[in-house]
Amino acid sequence: MLQRAGLVLLTALAVVVTAGAGHSASARGKSSYVCGDSHSWTRDPSNPLALPTPPGPDPLNGANFFVDGPAHGAAAWAIASLLGRSPSSFPDDYSWAEFQQRILGSASVQQRLRNDQGLAFKVDNLEKIANEPEPQRFSAYAQGGTPRGEYSQAIKIFCHNMTADPGTIPIINTYFLHPAAGACPTPARLAAAGPLFRARIDAITRATANRPAVYLLELDGIGSSGCVRKVGALGIWEADLRYEVRKISSLPHTVVYLEAGYSDANGPRYTARVLNAAGVRTIRGFWTNDTHLNWTINEIKWGDKISRLTGGAQFVINTAQNGNGPKKNPHPVTQGNEDLCNPPGRALGPRPTTDTGFAHVDAFLWSSPPGNSSGPCNGGTASGTFWAARAIELAAHANGRLGPNYPSEPY
Repeated sequence: MLQRAGLVLLTALAVVVTAGAGHSASARGKSSYVCGDSHSWTRDPSNPLALPTPPGPDPLNGANFFVDGPAHGAAAWAIASLLGRSPSSFPDDYSWAEFQQRILGSASVQQRLRNDQGLAFKVDNLEKIANEPEPQRFSAYAQGGTPRGEYSQAIKIFCHNMTADPGTIPIINTYFLHPAAGACPTPARLAAAGPLFRARIDAITRATANRPAVYLLELDGIGSSGCVRKVGALGIWEADLRYEVRKISSLPHTVVYLEAGYSDANGPRYTARVLNAAGVRTIRGFWTNDTHLNWTINEIKWGDKISRLTGGAQFVINTAQNGNGPKKNPHPVTQGNEDLCNPPGRALGPRPTTDTGFAHVDAFLWSSPPGNSSGPCNGGTASGTFWAARAIELAAHANGRLGPNYPSEPY
């Protein structure tokens, strides 16, 4: 049920979680868990994720996406903490469904929530996020950023974290290019960063192996490439993206989308040109709105234009925080078009689904847990940490609207 829209930011809630943090293996034998995979190394183009039922034209249709449990899931972790349970005490394979049934559904917790409406409000809203698929991130910041560390982190997620929801498909986004080269690298600096970037991609490719996965490649990879173009490094940048596209899409059970940016930044022609140069026609398509909060309908209209310029590429839209659209800056020339740093008054957008109703849109997905902080701005926590107060605010305002003139969809 929708909560009141007048919720103020709950800065007093001191529950801060780093999603996917490396907690110790449980006493139930996870440290010795042997990670195998029964999938073949043969790709079926009509069913690349090896789903039990053929998906039809949309390869994501019918996929059961990974929902994390309290040991690692951002919102599930926060709920456990609010209830006085130590999230790290749960084994990796303790599912969200089990937590809901055994702990949230217990008579003692239900009585406690009835007696404490403030706590019930927080838990109810965090459940809206915990119920949905949680994306995983493979980034240059994992385990020291070495190729060995990247491989180890990926294996940890595939072989340990994902035991909380076995048999499901992970949604994985990557963030390697900007951390390797910086925000606006010169051609020389970008070329120098290339070997480490490629080694990291090779590492996660080896770790993924023949496991099914949906990959959303390179946060801000094209959306923030304007400066790279200005300094004359765009050709190298495109080659790096092309390398990642080729490696990840060479695996037998991946469905791959390359970041295209956002409708309030680059135009469709520029975006399509870079996507084409990076190999978008060799993969399923592209994804949008990764670090912005544009209305879903604006992303659809913009994405449709790009699709026509990229041979009919399909696309995915991030709807994690765009239920109220963006918070526009008063001086866009100097401040940017929208406030991207924990803007207040935002909301969860449309729920993750493959039933979008738009021919070129394969899915609405959340590319990061709603509530991940953009940094110490507008009261935020450290960048990349799960800020439960913000997550609760987003969920309390949740409406699922596609745009300002569209009806609210109940949560």
